[in-house]
Amino acid sequence: TVLMPREGIMKERNESLDCLKGIAILLVMFGHVQVHNQMTDPYLYDVIKSLQMPLFFLISGYLAGSGTKIQNIRQYAGRMKKRAVSYLLPFFAWLALQHLTNIPEALRTVLFQLDYGLWFLMVLFLFTWLAYTAQLAEAETGREAAFWAVWLAGCALVLAVYLTGAAFLSPSILVTYLPYYMAAYAAGRHPEILGRVPVRQQRVYAYTGGVIFLGMAVCLDLVTVTGAVMLGVQTLASFLGCLAVIRLAEDWRSGRIKRGLAWLGKYTLEIYVIHYHFAAALKPEGYSFTFWSGEGILYSAAAFVFMSAVTAALVYVIGKIPPLKFLLFGKK
Repeated sequence: TVLMPREGIMKERNESLDCLKGIAILLVMFGHVQVHNQMTDPYLYDVIKSLQMPLFFLISGYLAGSGTKIQNIRQYAGRMKKRAVSYLLPFFAWLALQHLTNIPEALRTVLFQLDYGLWFLMVLFLFTWLAYTAQLAEAETGREAAFWAVWLAGCALVLAVYLTGAAFLSPSILVTYLPYYMAAYAAGRHPEILGRVPVRQQRVYAYTGGVIFLGMAVCLDLVTVTGAVMLGVQTLASFLGCLAVIRLAEDWRSGRIKRGLAWLGKYTLEIYVIHYHFAAALKPEGYSFTFWSGEGILYSAAAFVFMSAVTAALVYVIGKIPPLKFLLFGKK
């Protein structure tokens, strides 16, 4: 599987990973249509919120765990430089573009409230930095225990900062998403452990967990965090839902739809930084829709199509202008 590998399916696994990215970005896009148009409902949005970003962090953690590890300080510096360009350059470039008249104030705000900007990029950079630092410690000592010592020390520091109530770099967001990245990193690093579970058994666990997740989405509030216990419940629900989606992507035979989602998954960063600006572009001023109504569903579909079309056009245009592509997407 994607997070529970089998032997000899490297090509399929890559397609499944891209397919998962495609599914995740579609969830993000539709979730923003609901949020920006004040149309969230207590069931569908719970499902979307529980899956969209946890899926991205699971994929990112898995790729970091299964990829080539840092071997020396020079490699460490080189990779961190690349990650800074890929994640931090778009993060700050879009912040500046959106707040041209008050950049210093926007910068002060975003550093203490990451979701004021493209928070996923900053959080992913911080997780990657921690993982690479731990890999460097392992390379210097030759012991995997050094990796986990540094990694867990970093996690403990994040938790301690969160408990103090500090707001710099939004430790509450880091605490929320660290478990997904960490679990997937371990799965990517040691596929032989999960590989011992027969595929048929994996399906039973994953799809049973998916049913439980849907039940939790109906019965519980999976959006509002009211304390440590509720955060734990929401994290469990997200893990169950994500593993079901991952298993579904792996079981899904390659075909037109899966290939289309995999193609979309290659443009997740570009879509992520642009799409939400146009999520409510069609909304009539002073008028609100109820999602579970005929006009609400029609409006949501129209808003999604319009947002997607504008996003695709801008991704294409920016991609044709190398300086803009580098600045806004972090890609050469």
